Amino acid sequence: METRSRRRLRVSPPPPPDGGGSRRLPPSSDRISALSDDMLLLVLSRLGSVHAAARTGLLSRRWLGLWTSLAHPAFCTDASDKIEAALARFSVSPVVSSIHIRFPVTRQPSSLLRAAARLSPAELVFVLKEESWQTYSASVVLPCLCRATTIEIDAGLLGIRPPPAGEFPALEKLFVAGDIIDFGSLLSRCPCLRVLGVTFRDRPNWHSLEKFVDAARFSCLLCAVARLSPRRLIFTHNFYRHMEAHLRLLSISPPPSGNFPVLEKLSLSGNIVDLGTLLSRCPRLRVLCVVFRGMVDLRSLEAALAALEAAAAALGVTLSLLGVNTRWTHNVDAAGFGALLHAMARLSVQKLVLTHHFGTYVKADLACFDRAMSIEMDLLKYFCFTTLLDGEFSMLERLSITESSSIVDLSTLLKRCPCLRVLKVAMAMGDVTVHSALLLELDVHGTTECHHIDIVTPVLKKLELKVWAGSGRELSVSISAPMVEKVTWKRWYTTSGVMFGFWRLECASLKSQLQEEDTSSQHPRVHALCLHISCIVSGRLGSRPNFAKEMEKLLITDFSVLELRLRTCGHIFGALVLRILGMHQIRAATEKLKIVILPWWSMRRQACLGNCPCGNPKNWRRQSISLPHLTEVEIDEFTGEDHEYDFLGFISKCSPMLKRVSVKLAYKLGGGTTNIYTIVSRRILR
Repeated sequence: METRSRRRLRVSPPPPPDGGGSRRLPPSSDRISALSDDMLLLVLSRLGSVHAAARTGLLSRRWLGLWTSLAHPAFCTDASDKIEAALARFSVSPVVSSIHIRFPVTRQPSSLLRAAARLSPAELVFVLKEESWQTYSASVVLPCLCRATTIEIDAGLLGIRPPPAGEFPALEKLFVAGDIIDFGSLLSRCPCLRVLGVTFRDRPNWHSLEKFVDAARFSCLLCAVARLSPRRLIFTHNFYRHMEAHLRLLSISPPPSGNFPVLEKLSLSGNIVDLGTLLSRCPRLRVLCVVFRGMVDLRSLEAALAALEAAAAALGVTLSLLGVNTRWTHNVDAAGFGALLHAMARLSVQKLVLTHHFGTYVKADLACFDRAMSIEMDLLKYFCFTTLLDGEFSMLERLSITESSSIVDLSTLLKRCPCLRVLKVAMAMGDVTVHSALLLELDVHGTTECHHIDIVTPVLKKLELKVWAGSGRELSVSISAPMVEKVTWKRWYTTSGVMFGFWRLECASLKSQLQEEDTSSQHPRVHALCLHISCIVSGRLGSRPNFAKEMEKLLITDFSVLELRLRTCGHIFGALVLRILGMHQIRAATEKLKIVILPWWSMRRQACLGNCPCGNPKNWRRQSISLPHLTEVEIDEFTGEDHEYDFLGFISKCSPMLKRVSVKLAYKLGGGTTNIYTIVSRRILR
């Protein structure tokens, strides 16, 4: 059938006979709302929160109030009054299986717990943030939950008390964290308890040091738990960091008598005493994690390591973690530390975490850990591994040595680590040579002047390179990393640094970062180039270098953010920025320009005379360059000088795509703030 305009009309097919075919919904109908309640509740549960589920009622009346039938309601960072009102909408039937409340905005957590207990869930998770107001607040009273099989309560720094009466007849798993009060009474009301996790936090008491390290209270808690004979025990005491130096007041020692006949996994962290006796009472021990902390005596530590070696040989124990934190032990010299490393290497540890702070410069040999998969060393200050002993790190996948310590022969070390994936190390020798076919992350920090960089890593994903190099000798850079995704490059120039005539380049850095609008890992990264430049206070101006050749040494050249951190001492910076933006490589790539005027109070402010070279070329205000991709300009510490306004006008004239200008005023500008805002607005908007 056709109309006069010869357009064909679409004729709908006849409806199917009864019992034949399927009913088709009109194209404009809401097909999701036509689903059953069970399917819709499954969709709402995937949203992850009651707040998001309730908002679906704005889409369709079909969804309105459906969230009150959720079997697993969850709340996160919501106000307490809104949570209580939402819980009141739920009915006891149908049964609510679990309730999760994380980080609520409340100062009355007990009221929230009572509201949740009314629904008698089988699982309750309640987590508070640690905040300062909790130090002076009352305790949380745990309500009686007759149906609950799993309870997880983290009260932050608040106290936790058991209910005045009642039991938890079905409770099998209990995880509780906070300042736990009358813990024995709570455990006695859980006849079916099988799994227990406890994090005991003491609220600060500045008038009593023993409050933090009350050994008697700590032992009573352990005895109360031991009477339950749990299959798995996690018991942690969180000491405040500023009290770590006093850990010698609390030691971990074996009981006077008795064995651990079924113990298979043991993890200890603290000032461990008589470890050999403890291990001899664990005939079935298979996996062991040990971290020695606090004021560890060197002789007792060597004895403990010898006991570990004997236990590993007699019982076949796997030492999955060995940590030694002798941060405040100053009586360990280079010889003693070397002997300590040899004793650790004999243990065939899987992961080694070593922390020690030396008072003077120390040199030592690096022992071979042939079974270690991860090694982390924080060795302050001025520690250097000068020699690699014979052997191969055949299973090592991660090696991290802090910047305060260094290693001399990095290339030889890499040859002895065939499985290495992550390397973070400082170089005692300036030149950097890294050839590895399996390395995924590389972080190298040079401690002396570098002249040569040679990196070949075909599967590298992350690269951080920080070196010292001067302009007196050419820096040779050869980097082959075709799969690198995240790059951080930083080069400090020595006293004979690169100069822009009147200006000196102190540091150049390149960093990969996510765009501000989207912090997801799947979003493409942008690259930011940062230049630290200062004026020359005294001395000769120096030679003019080839800055374009310096830029060619960067691993990534398609940076879109240019950040200039200028220490001007009151001089004009517009001409300098013009010279930098005039380079084709920078001019064609820059989308965002950020200028930070660094404080110069520690330096003498110089009088900018008429023949001052800071303004060369003199006609920079009248020049014009094309910045086709520049969309955003940001200036920090804007002081309102005439040349700063001139620079803003120059940038706005050369940037046809400019959309945003952000100016942060310098401190203490007084009544000139309104004036500056008015003038900047006129200059940019005209």
